[in-house]
Amino acid sequence: MSEPNRTNFGLIVLPSIVSGIGVVLILVAIWVDEHWVRGLCLSAGVLLLWLDFFITMAIFRRTVRHIDHRLRVIEAKLPDR
Repeated sequence: MSEPNRTNFGLIVLPSIVSGIGVVLILVAIWVDEHWVRGLCLSAGVLLLWLDFFITMAIFRRTVRHIDHRLRVIEAKLPDR
């Protein structure tokens, strides 16, 4: 028997971790009263939130391509009408 396809849960967790770290850095930038810490944490936090969007879209694109490939395989096995 072949092993069933398993979802790579790292792809689900990675955007949440990236956005969580981004939010924490933005909160640190709000709470800390040092000018250089505020600038560094705010820049890094916004960058991570922006990166989260692109990671999510890349995962979505990969998933849609995988589904599209599976549908083509299923359609190829169906008899022609």
